[in-house]
Amino acid sequence: MTIIATVNDDETITFDWDENDPVDSVLNTWTEQDFMDAILNYCKETIGEEEYNKIMEQHQEESCNQNENESKTQS
Repeated sequence: MTIIATVNDDETITFDWDENDPVDSVLNTWTEQDFMDAILNYCKETIGEEEYNKIMEQHQEESCNQNENESKTQS
């Protein structure tokens, strides 16, 4: 299975694969959420659940703080 991941200028990620390959074609039915779940599950397995949860909590706090700051500047 060969998946090519490309980080775009707008910081989104595009995944490409051979849609006609018997193995790769399983990805033809995947949704964006399926890809997110697979990536996050791999991260969790790789670094361990405790470290994964710590990073996710930190990211969530940073996102909340960023949203608060954006709201204040728009007011």
